[in-house]
Amino acid sequence: MRPHRLFVAAAILLALAHLVGRWFAQPLLPAAQALAWCALAGAALAAPDLPPRARYGLAVAAAAVAVATLPLHGEPQFGWVMAPPAEPGWTAVQALRGVAGVGLAVAVAALPRWAPDRWRTAAAVVLAVLAGLLVLARDSAVLRPPYALPPDAADVLPSYLVLVGLALMALVRSGSVSVTLGLGLAAVAALGVAPPAWPAGGATGPGLVFYSVEEYQVRTTAGGIWADLLGFLAAALVLAGCRWAERARTRAHGAARPGS
Repeated sequence: MRPHRLFVAAAILLALAHLVGRWFAQPLLPAAQALAWCALAGAALAAPDLPPRARYGLAVAAAAVAVATLPLHGEPQFGWVMAPPAEPGWTAVQALRGVAGVGLAVAVAALPRWAPDRWRTAAAVVLAVLAGLLVLARDSAVLRPPYALPPDAADVLPSYLVLVGLALMALVRSGSVSVTLGLGLAAVAALGVAPPAWPAGGATGPGLVFYSVEEYQVRTTAGGIWADLLGFLAAALVLAGCRWAERARTRAHGAARPGS
């Protein structure tokens, strides 16, 4: 088996372990999420049919997310816990998000460029409008349960806007539907939009609080388990889309100039 397939298989197993543990509020392996992103970084480095800039850009982005998801700081746990107060200002996690954004930008810029197309441009305009509507609907009672604590807009909107911009750039510049869809899913995950859940109790400020299983799933990250699931799906789509785009470019180049 090729090395990149081993990395992909390891990433899938680790991602499943993390999602199952998150769903039942009983982590099977606390570092499963970070290890899954490390495996994705290895898959990007070992994957064939990837331009060098896309290879290293995706690897840096996955590694930054892996470090950001390490279980090193106090996250809410199921049961009675002492919830730490939120600390405003620039944090290491925000810096790692910036590194991941730079890596994704390098990967998108490495995609092969295709001639402008009016349909791709029209689709990009529609996606931009939908992205704006999603921001407005983010705090609605329908999309987010009332007990969930939505993250500060100043914290999530920069990541969301960067991912949306990169998705539009990938669509208009190279016409890669897979990369565009993956970055769009990553933007939704970063925004923290969660589907409705059962009501649950719990205090909203720092102090001794009790989290039910449902509330634990939402509070541990923005969007809870759904954000983690969308993040893994987004990474798979972006990696596959970069490979498909390079293969399409190679085939087109070979068709235009046989023997090249």
